[in-house]
Amino acid sequence: MARTFEEVETDTHIAMGLFDRDENGLITVEEFHETFRQYGYEIDKEELSIAIESVDQDGDGAINFSEMLTIMVRMHKKARENMDLMRVFEIMDKDGNKRISRSELKKALKLYTNKKVTPDELESIMNEVDFDRDGYISFVEFAHCVHLFK
Repeated sequence: MARTFEEVETDTHIAMGLFDRDENGLITVEEFHETFRQYGYEIDKEELSIAIESVDQDGDGAINFSEMLTIMVRMHKKARENMDLMRVFEIMDKDGNKRISRSELKKALKLYTNKKVTPDELESIMNEVDFDRDGYISFVEFAHCVHLFK
């Protein structure tokens, strides 16, 4: 279910409260690092610095509420896109075994493109999409290919 902007804003306030240890309205690399460590994640400070730099719009080396809101909106958008992809995958996965077979792919392509796919075309698609060569398309393989064509 899609979250409203107000819900994302509330989530952002919660995240700020979690990470902003000195309650000054800014989250520093050190605060991120310490909070992640507290929850059992050991993340390199250099990686955190690079991540902060990528969203630090005012260049102060820390994340303020507005910048954290930008991060949270992006995260929720990505989650919504993945949920949409999962729905499409589940529609194509007729037998519900969490993988798309050649016959399921063939039926989906015929239904959605209104074109009969030749055996060679089907094999070509499977060769490009089925990275682990198990004869099926997993959700990870499906999502990867969809993102390639965006």
